[in-house]
Amino acid sequence: MDKKKHSLKTPVMTHRAFLALAIPLIFSAMTTPLIGAVDTAIVGHLQDPALIGGVAVGALIFNTMYWLFGFLRVSTSGFSAQALGRKKEDDIMLAFVRPFLLAMFVGLSFILLQHPIKSASLLIISPPEHVGLFAEQYVAIRIWGAPFALISYVVIGWLMGIGRIRGAVTIQIGTNLLNVALIFSLFIGCSGESGVSQLQV
Repeated sequence: MDKKKHSLKTPVMTHRAFLALAIPLIFSAMTTPLIGAVDTAIVGHLQDPALIGGVAVGALIFNTMYWLFGFLRVSTSGFSAQALGRKKEDDIMLAFVRPFLLAMFVGLSFILLQHPIKSASLLIISPPEHVGLFAEQYVAIRIWGAPFALISYVVIGWLMGIGRIRGAVTIQIGTNLLNVALIFSLFIGCSGESGVSQLQV
């Protein structure tokens, strides 16, 4: 009798429900490289091609680093979904807190180990000297966002796991739009009238 009740409470996963969960997950995974793409597009309006190369190399470093820890999003989504199925609020919170602390630890480790990371990455990629110099500057600036980037993986994965797909997509889209706006505004602010003229070319 208990098995019958349990089976009646188990939701049926239709194709539409599966796509509603899968498509936002795919979309969120595709948006991570957009940060480097936007940086490259903005810097591409400057005259020195070494700047473009430096941003491209730096974006490659971060895309690789974040890709290695992409399991934070997927595993958080899986564990939180299992906890939701068991209807245990404590497990649902633990499914968020544990990867959150791990993401924070890894992100802070990236900051503390940024010099070995830059040295090893540039040794492997072996860019030209000027390109490597700009890549180092790019990494030195963007590395401070590593904890927040990894924490966002956990937040999005957790929201997807508990079925709040709209919230996850909203956070992802909002983060990327804010990133684009800040990059554009900072570029204009630093470049002044010359930057504006270059963007209008």
